[in-house]
Amino acid sequence: MTTMTRAQWADVRRILSAYVRRGDPAIAARDVLLACPDVAIAQAAIGEARERSRSATTRAALGRLSRLMRAHAAGCERIARMLRAEVDHDRPLPSVDEGIAFCRKLFDWSVRQNPESSVALCSLGSPRLLARVTHEIVAAFAQWGVLGRDRDTLEIGCGIGRMQVALSGRVRSAHGIDLSAGMVRAARKRCAHLGNVHIQTTSGRDLARYADRSLDLVYAVDSFPYLVQSGMALVETHLREAARVLRPGGDLVILNFSYRSDAAKDRRIVRALAKRHGFAVVRCGDKPFAHWDGEAFHLRKAARPLND
Repeated sequence: MTTMTRAQWADVRRILSAYVRRGDPAIAARDVLLACPDVAIAQAAIGEARERSRSATTRAALGRLSRLMRAHAAGCERIARMLRAEVDHDRPLPSVDEGIAFCRKLFDWSVRQNPESSVALCSLGSPRLLARVTHEIVAAFAQWGVLGRDRDTLEIGCGIGRMQVALSGRVRSAHGIDLSAGMVRAARKRCAHLGNVHIQTTSGRDLARYADRSLDLVYAVDSFPYLVQSGMALVETHLREAARVLRPGGDLVILNFSYRSDAAKDRRIVRALAKRHGFAVVRCGDKPFAHWDGEAFHLRKAARPLND
C-alpha cells in the first residue's frame, strides 16, 4: 500500500473525530490500522489531520495518538502485517464445521505472530497495554458481583490465559477452554505456576467436559463473535450449555456478542436467547470500559429451576 483511498481517508477521519471527542488512543490506533493497515501512511494521515486542525485540544489528542504509535512501532507494524495477510475476516461461514476450522487456523496463526495482539489488537502487542484492559475487565467483574473465593469459573475461548492469571487469586477455580492448540500451549505456559487454573482444549462445539451445575460463572471475552460468525446454531448450543453447567443463580457474561456493528440487533438477539434458555438479563450491550470498547452482556440463571 502506497496511498490511502478516499474511502480509507473518510474512515480514518471518522475514527479520529470519534477519538478526539471521547476515546482511548490505543483503541484509536487499532481502528486506524484496521482502516489503513500501513503504519507510515496511517501516521501521515494523523499528522495531516493534526496540521489541519485549528483546535488546540484536537491537536493535543492527535499528538498523543501519534506518540503512542511511535512508542509501540514494532507492535503496530506487526498488527499491520497481520491485517494485510487477511487470515481473518468477518464474513459469515457456511457451516459450523467450517467455522470451527476457520477459528482454529486463525488463532493458531495469530498466537504465533504475537501473543498479546492475538487476543486484543488494541494492546498494540504490549503486555502493559493488555494488562490494563484485563485489569479493567476484572474490576468490572468484581463490581458486578460475579467473583468470589467460593466460585468456580470458566472462560469460553481463553486465548493466552490472561484472564485466568488475573482471576486466580479471586476465585476458587479458573478454568479456560480454547479450540486452538497454540493458544492452549501459550495459556498453560503462562498459568503453569497457578494451582487453581485449568486450561483445556475444546472441540468448539459445546461444554461437554463440564458437569451439570458445576460452575458459578461462565464468560467469554471477544469469542462470541466467532460463534456468531459460525452460525446461530452454535450460539444456541453454547447458551444451552451455559445454562446446563451453571449452578442456580450463576452468571453468564459475554463481552462482545458480534462484530456486526448493529448494537440494537445484538441486544434483541441476546434478550431472546436469555428468555429461551432461562436467564434473566442483568445488563444488555452497554460499554462499561474506558480502555476497551467491548459491549457487555450479563445474564443470570434463575436461583431455582423454573419448574420447582
